[in-house]
Amino acid sequence: MHAHVYFQLCLRRYKFRIGVLIVFFDLCLFNSPVRSQGIDGQTHSERKISLEDALTIALERNPQFHAIRDQVDAALGALRQSKLYPNPVLEFLAEEMPTHEMGLNQSQNLVAVKQPIITGGKRGIGIKLNEKSKEKNEFERDAVLLNVVADTKKAFYKVVADQESFAIAQKVEKIAKNIYQSEKVRFKGGEIPITNVLRAEVELSKARNSVSNAEGNLQNSLKELQTVMGSPEESIVGVTGKLLPNSGTISLDELELKMANNQPSLKASKKNIEIADTQVVFEERQAMPDINVSAGYKRLSQENLDTVQFGIEVPAPLFNRNQGNIQKSRAFSRKAKNDYQAVYNDLLFQLRRDVTLYNVEQKRILEYRDKILPGADKSLKLIEKGYKEGEFGYLDLLDAQRTWAETRISYIESLKNLNLLISDIERLAVVKIGDSNGK
Repeated sequence: MHAHVYFQLCLRRYKFRIGVLIVFFDLCLFNSPVRSQGIDGQTHSERKISLEDALTIALERNPQFHAIRDQVDAALGALRQSKLYPNPVLEFLAEEMPTHEMGLNQSQNLVAVKQPIITGGKRGIGIKLNEKSKEKNEFERDAVLLNVVADTKKAFYKVVADQESFAIAQKVEKIAKNIYQSEKVRFKGGEIPITNVLRAEVELSKARNSVSNAEGNLQNSLKELQTVMGSPEESIVGVTGKLLPNSGTISLDELELKMANNQPSLKASKKNIEIADTQVVFEERQAMPDINVSAGYKRLSQENLDTVQFGIEVPAPLFNRNQGNIQKSRAFSRKAKNDYQAVYNDLLFQLRRDVTLYNVEQKRILEYRDKILPGADKSLKLIEKGYKEGEFGYLDLLDAQRTWAETRISYIESLKNLNLLISDIERLAVVKIGDSNGK
């Protein structure tokens, strides 16, 4: 199997330096690493882009990825806050102040400090909860990164396929135009009836309509790519690169193992189980009341005495022992385990389905490449030659032309499907499949 882990999701900090991203793309991209330049006479934004360009733009501008990075930043803030100890309370109290003489000379004056004491290790458990929450958010960020990369690749490959389909439609139009011109000449020479010319004119109109449809599909694919990248306002005239024709055999067992070990969505779901179990411990410890300790100085002005005060406040957990929150946290713990199994089952289903479809497309592509396409090319050339020499009629030429176009378009569709499946399999199993340069 030609598959290996193409990046390890070990990004534990919330900031992604652009240099790290460039190295990442250099390691995992299929297509040529050379960035495309602007087309002459066009603005910088009107250009053909490579897959590397598309991925770089997506990581810079995709709003979903930016949102999850902000979520990681928020989790870091929550962790920082959980490590801060509760502030002490400063208290000043003047008692028994005479109404006929405002001031502190005749009153009993107290200056004290109160400090909450967190018991039962609740503060440490709270910090642990926020640490696990931060790690979960980092795994979710990595999962979004995989999704953005896969979605960008799939949108890019759709553009590549539609570009090739557009080129085929243009070639069919050119063939139809040549046939139409040839039929007119032969009609004028009295060799064929007018019906052949009319039929050729209809086929030319159909070919022109196919070109218009193919161009519309290409424009829609370009818009989809721009939207996925997060830059719908940017004008892109096309892309550079090719569809991957052959990726070799892949092992489902190995892919399942890699998915279980490397898929960040599974890691985030596992982390949810840890968070839920820790939350159970935290809620059980909440039944242990915190203590308020106070100490202060009190001046008895009338007696001219200085005194010291000390106190401890301990709530009595007679009625509220946090029973409801303990029950709720235990239920969430069970839910987290079931959620993990559901996530794993869904990802496993997607992987097995995609691998099955991948194998089907591989066989279909090989059949087209080795038998169908060469046969269609040879047939069209022979009939074109025979048509010019009068050996074949117009209907024979038309049938060969249609067969050639249909087989080419079907082949491109299979290539597109294969590349879309590769992108999804890479996302699910966190691996790279196939040739590194996409040639």
